[in-house]
Order: sequence, then structure tokens, then C-alpha cells
Amino acid sequence: MKTRASFLAILVICAAASAAQAKLVACIGDSITYGSGISDPATNGYPAQLQRILRQYDPAWQVTNYGVSGATLLRRGDKPYIREVAYTSALAAKPDIVVIKLGTNDSKPQNWQYKADFVADYGNMIDAFRALPSKPVVWICKPVPAFAVNFSIRPDVIRDEILPLVEQISREKNAPIIDLYTALLDYPSLFPDSIHPNAEGAGIMARTIAPFLLGVRFLPDYNNDGVMNFRDFAVLARSWFQADAVLDIAPPPEGDGLVAYHDLAGLGVYWMSYPGLLAHWKLDETDGNSVGDSTGRFPGTAYGSPRWQPGEGVIRGALELDGIDDYVRTEPILNPADGPFTVFVWVKGGRPGQVILSQSGQAGQAEMWLGTNAAGALVTNLADVGRLSAPLVSETVVTDDQWHQIRFVWDGVHRAFYVDGAQIAVDTRKLGTLKSVSGGFNIGAGKSLEAGGFWSGLLDDIRLYNRAVTP
Repeated sequence: MKTRASFLAILVICAAASAAQAKLVACIGDSITYGSGISDPATNGYPAQLQRILRQYDPAWQVTNYGVSGATLLRRGDKPYIREVAYTSALAAKPDIVVIKLGTNDSKPQNWQYKADFVADYGNMIDAFRALPSKPVVWICKPVPAFAVNFSIRPDVIRDEILPLVEQISREKNAPIIDLYTALLDYPSLFPDSIHPNAEGAGIMARTIAPFLLGVRFLPDYNNDGVMNFRDFAVLARSWFQADAVLDIAPPPEGDGLVAYHDLAGLGVYWMSYPGLLAHWKLDETDGNSVGDSTGRFPGTAYGSPRWQPGEGVIRGALELDGIDDYVRTEPILNPADGPFTVFVWVKGGRPGQVILSQSGQAGQAEMWLGTNAAGALVTNLADVGRLSAPLVSETVVTDDQWHQIRFVWDGVHRAFYVDGAQIAVDTRKLGTLKSVSGGFNIGAGKSLEAGGFWSGLLDDIRLYNRAVTP
């Protein structure tokens, strides 16, 4: 057993070392990519929705929409994509990944008369992107289905002629293929004009494409602690060569029904990573007032006279605050109204009525994210908008001078508190959008730095995610 585990560990490390770190995605396409017929395509089009999915894994992902309404793949079509500014812009961007979804407008009679050029023209576009200095991976997509003749687009040509040619191109150019046709074939109701998917249909496109770019069907964070490490590897190793749908993360989109090397490689891609991590203050400094963020994006500044305690933390060092005027201030990081998030923080000490984390803002917009009530139990005032808006209050005391890991999760519907891995409070009703707050964070102090709200005790290893990390 030890030999097998050691062998698997080596494979994980090798997989991690060779994992692609692609981050810039160029979405090439026609009006379906552009988002025609969708309200606010910049937010609800498939590229925008794809970016939101990818950023749950890593905030560095950037997806750009290069869709052009009416564009054809065919050079001799009535609106060749290669003659559009979007094409030259996509080339100039030097993307890491290119997703091509063209062919729908080519089915029009005036365009399909040049069908003999389709394979060659598609191959030339693939070659043009592959020749870029960034050496992007080029994915080609089977067009989404057309459910009736409209705009001269012909469903039968897409189904019977274009789809087989896309498969041929995939073989000849060794280009990986994504089947958007099958993914949306059972959803004619999501195509109001029979050609263009609505926002929900665009969401299916995004969710179909994302696993291919990520290399996994879902995050291999098997114990849901926000980091991929040996604990997740141990879970995988225990089910090695067994059929386990929960652990079968690769290859996308469906897995292969067995926990084996594909899944190990998928874990390797995210080895020792923190998908969705926005900021991570380890609090391991030994002096000074600079508080480092391991992501490099949101360092903080310590105010008052906090004391660094290199040997007193749960994970190496910790920061001790005096409860009088000590706190850490950061720049704006996220707005809770934008979607799910998770906060992890280790605490020790503190007194009833003190604040662990708050967010500043304009009058009426600042909020207390994490604090304690008069009994020393966890509470948050970060609530949704409306007359039923109310704090979430727990009954678990955390001011008992013992180390506790606190997890505060917003999944888009409910708020929840976890202490030392156990859920201690959760909303009993579905909430709407949380209140909008756009300012920076106060770590160990109230939203207005009010007296009596400063934390008196130790803080360690604070992590902020843009996704719900739920046990």
C-alpha cells in the first residue's frame, strides 16, 4: 500500500509540473457568441458566463468575446470572420486558449455554395492562431442546433453536413472538439427565434465548455477545505481503480467511470492551489506594518500597535490585536452583492461584542461581516435587501480563549457559519441579493472603527474566496 501511494504521489507531482497555466481565452464566433437577443450580453453572453465559472477556479482567468453577428467561417461567405476587426484583435491579444464556434451562418444558401472550401478555411484559421507566439490551444465547437429555418440558416445543413465536417477537421488538424450541438439539442425552448440561445442557453454553453478548459469536471477539493493537497490525494488513493462518481473528475465532460490516472492528472493540475482564492493573509510576518497577501493582489496595512507572534499561530505565525486601536486595513476586494463567497479565519481570544471582519463603505453601506454578540457567539450583519433582512446569529461561543477555525459561506441563497468544520448556523429561508458594499476590509475592527469593536486576541490564516466552499 505504501509503495502504491508513493507511486501515485510522484505522478501527482509530475502532473502538476506539466499542467498548463492558460489564463487568457479568446471566444471566436458569430452572433451566438456575441450574444444577440440576450439582455446585456456583456454579463449574460456565454463568454461572460464562462469567465465567471473559470474564475471560481482562479481569478486570473480572462475571457474575451470576439463574436461578430452574421460572421461566416468561409472566406467566400457574405461576411467572412477573417475580414473583421474582431479577428485581428483576437490574434493581437495572443491568447492562451482559443474557442472557435462558427458554421451557423455558413449554412445559408449563398454561403454554402462554397462548402468545398469549409475544411481548408477552417484549417487555415486554426493554423493562424496556433502560429501565435503564445502557442494557444485551439478548441473547435460543433455549432449549436438550429430548430427552424430563420435568417436563411438551415438546420438540416448544420446537422447533416457541417457537423461531420467539423469532426473531420478535428481529426485532420488534431484539434480538440466540444460538442455544443448535443448539449443544447433537447432545449428548443431556450431558443426564442430558433437560432439564438437565450441567457439560460448561453449558460449551458458556458458550462459545457468550462470543463474542457479546466481539465476537470469539477474541483478536486474532495474535503472542501479550499486547497488541493495531500488530504485530497489521500481520498483519491483510497478509491484507486474503483468506480466512484464523486471522485471521477476527469476526463471532461463525463469522466470515464473509474478513479484512475485521468483523475490523478486532474488533481495534479490544481495541486497545492486554492481555486477561487481572492486574498490570503497568512499573518506570518515578524515585524513592520505591512501585511502580505500570498496572491500578491491585496496586501494590507496594520494600524495601532499590533504584535506579530511568529510562534503562536495555528499555521506558523499569528497577529495579536490589543482590542483598543489595532486593526488591518485592505483595499476593496469584492462586493458581496456580486455573488457567492467564503471567508476562513482562525481566531483565539476576543470578547463579546468585538468584530473580526468588517467592510467599509459610504454611509449606510458599510457592514459587519463577522463578529460576536453579547454572549460571545458568532454573528453577521451582512444581509440581503428587503424588509425581512436580518442578521445571522449562532449559539456557538468563540471567545473562550481556544483556537477556532471560522468559516462564513454565502452560496447565493443562504448564509452559513461553520466552526471547526461543523455547521453551527444557516439561514432558514432563501435570501435575495446581499447588500452592496464596495469598500475595503477592516480586519479586527468594526466598519466605522467604533470603540469597543476592536478585536482583542490572535488572528491567523485569513482566506477570502469568490465561491462557496462548503463542507
